[in-house]
Amino acid sequence: MVITLLRVSIIEVTGGASQRMRQKMYQEEKTFVLRFSLEATFPDDYEGEDDHLAWVQEWESNIKPGMLKQVFESLRQHPAWTSHVRNRGRASTDEIEIVLARDFSKPAPFSLRR
Repeated sequence: MVITLLRVSIIEVTGGASQRMRQKMYQEEKTFVLRFSLEATFPDDYEGEDDHLAWVQEWESNIKPGMLKQVFESLRQHPAWTSHVRNRGRASTDEIEIVLARDFSKPAPFSLRR
């Protein structure tokens, strides 16, 4: 488990050329990885890529979009948290990072749910 503690400094530029520095609250981060490894098995007489990786296309076009939709629907059940996709420069066919954020400096949203 990796937990990172960050203190962010913000420099504000106001009106003229003066600058002042203020401290923002601490930000903590934790990474959780849910990794999918796709595998396909073929008969011994398979010549390789005869199907043009149709099994990968099935994942990309049918399975992954539905799974991501369900993930975000589930996350919306927790209104104190916000979620969004973050791109770290890797192709979406290789990695999708979902950021969950909770801001404790703001009051928790009102909910009738328990």
